[in-house]
Amino acid sequence: MFSKYIKFSLMIATVLFILSFPKNGVSANVLDPKTPQNIKLLPPVKQHRLLTTRKDDTNLLSNEIYFGNKRILIIGDSLSVGWDGKQVLKNNYPTILKRLLKPKSLNNAFSSAGSQISGNNNGTPIFDLSNNVSRILTTNIIKRTDIVVIEIGINDLDYSRNNLGYVQQRLQANIQRLRQANPTIKIFGILPVNSYMPVKQGDYAINQLKRALTDVYLSFGIPVLNVTDFGVANSSADLGDKLVHPTQKTYRQMATVISSWMNSNYIMLADEHNSKQLFNSNGWQKNESNQWQYAINNVLQSDYHEINGHGYYFDPKTKALVTNRNIKYLGSQWYINKVGEVFKH
Repeated sequence: MFSKYIKFSLMIATVLFILSFPKNGVSANVLDPKTPQNIKLLPPVKQHRLLTTRKDDTNLLSNEIYFGNKRILIIGDSLSVGWDGKQVLKNNYPTILKRLLKPKSLNNAFSSAGSQISGNNNGTPIFDLSNNVSRILTTNIIKRTDIVVIEIGINDLDYSRNNLGYVQQRLQANIQRLRQANPTIKIFGILPVNSYMPVKQGDYAINQLKRALTDVYLSFGIPVLNVTDFGVANSSADLGDKLVHPTQKTYRQMATVISSWMNSNYIMLADEHNSKQLFNSNGWQKNESNQWQYAINNVLQSDYHEINGHGYYFDPKTKALVTNRNIKYLGSQWYINKVGEVFKH
């Protein structure tokens, strides 16, 4: 009888011991949201977003294995040249990136200061994206390229009046040209850093530009990086000219982030494909022939058209804005000034 009592007592003690464990493995002495206000809590730990690669992930190769035999081409603007607002830095981000990734080759010779996605400059000295891609294709270097890194866009915001949909169309078209010339290339997209220019020509904000360019890259399945998400060049103090161009320290941080990101994302390159998305141009756009046009849902306007209270005349054949001449329209004589505004004689 006594032994049965002992066994029963042990069972009761075991049940009570198990029930004393808190749910979800949380210790009973951890403060919950109902903790009295007079108990002092430790301050929360600030979380930092880290770029790391997992050494135990068997699906990922080291950069020496993957990038070691790759030929990388960087197409970009003044950041890919290494301009800090006063000079071209020797240790620019492409140079540092080459040391970090250790590829077979890394070429940034086709990056051009002042370059835009939607511009039409063809040298002396700026090459905008369409003309830049044209000269890349004529040299046949694209056939000897494995990876293309595209870093461009801030000059469209700062210096271009082209509408954002047209910027998207030009980026999409030129990525397609590169892929058609070499269907095996893989592409990484890098978004522009923030601009602190006091006056900008674009009628959109930097975040709208980044979102629009991201949509283009993702339509191809291209990995895209916003370096400012990782604390790079997100303050004017990080820039050599306090406007756009990074300091040497910031370029070094930029290269480190890009290297870690490329190491973490190259496995996604296998999912790249042709883009079938339609991007709509609405507003002013300057075509490849350096002519201003005006689009409404991708339809180029012709003849007389009123825009923001001003009358303009577009050539019925070329859809180009007519400037600085007299015309006869609807039986009347009209004068068109140098900016394209129409006045009746």
